[in-house]
Amino acid sequence: MPERLAKYLWAALCWALVIAALWLALRFLLPWLAPFLVALGAAALMEPAVGALARHGWRRSVAAGLVTLAVLAAAVGAVYALASKGVDMLTDFARQVPELVASAEQTLARLEARMLEYIAAAPQGVSGYLESALDSLGESLYKLPAALSQWGLELVARTAQASPDTLLFAVTAGIGTYFASASYPQLTAFLAAQIPAGLRRRFSGVGGNLKGSFGGWLRAQLILMLMTLFELLIGFLLLRVRGAPVIAAVTALVDALPVFGTGTVLLPWAAYCLLSGAAARGIGLLISWGVTNLVRSCAQAKLLGDQIGLDPLASLTAIYIGWRVKGVIGMLLFPLILVTLRQLNDRGVIRLWKEP
Repeated sequence: MPERLAKYLWAALCWALVIAALWLALRFLLPWLAPFLVALGAAALMEPAVGALARHGWRRSVAAGLVTLAVLAAAVGAVYALASKGVDMLTDFARQVPELVASAEQTLARLEARMLEYIAAAPQGVSGYLESALDSLGESLYKLPAALSQWGLELVARTAQASPDTLLFAVTAGIGTYFASASYPQLTAFLAAQIPAGLRRRFSGVGGNLKGSFGGWLRAQLILMLMTLFELLIGFLLLRVRGAPVIAAVTALVDALPVFGTGTVLLPWAAYCLLSGAAARGIGLLISWGVTNLVRSCAQAKLLGDQIGLDPLASLTAIYIGWRVKGVIGMLLFPLILVTLRQLNDRGVIRLWKEP
């Protein structure tokens, strides 16, 4: 019995050390290695296209350059479309700020006069309390435009401050993607050579299964993105939004990116519409945001389970734990981690659970 307890304690200690090492790697190493990991992942995704061009007689460096330029052009086009839409909305909103402030002041004045009538009719002990509360509320509301202006200035300042780092990250990842793709066979062979031979034998066959699972994960994300595109397109057409197909496509692409979501586009747009008097469109955008998030939440676990071979409950558990640990990025990564652990467990590399 003591030997078995010592064995379990030793296994728990090993797993604790592994988890601590992973946490430290994510916490300290990931910010430094992120652009290069993105470059390696993008090169792996581009490899079928680059390899096909190379097999048809293209020099690999030229094929990698063409595919990289095509991917970067698509990404820059999507960012430009989204940014130009945001700038147009902010410009229109800035023009209407004086009118909105004047309208808000008039509305507040009428509301205050009406509330004072009700307060005057209230009992003596209650009226004083209500009048004090109304004064505090009115003071807060009158300070709201200034607070919003300050928030806007701080947002612009933070964006400007983060722009150099973001630009450096994007340039490094873009250049790294080309070099990683141009030398992808040599790079993958070098990385494989760093794994001990015994460990490579134990992992033989796992790589192919993981590649299939990763392909299934990508298919699930693509299906979710197309579902979001279809839902947004219907909503935008009903709201008679100009350029509905382009805006729906860009919003669906943003939704597929880690950290972002449809709310990145729809919520500021809805707020702008509500503040500028287009209440119907603003409410419609909020409904579109709610529907897309609801459908994605309901379908994600089932799609991931079907595409990567996980039980829907296990997929849902991984998505939820990933969200609690690392937000949206965790929601994307934890199902892949669970698939990796399952493949290693099935092939006997590690033993985490027993199959019935």
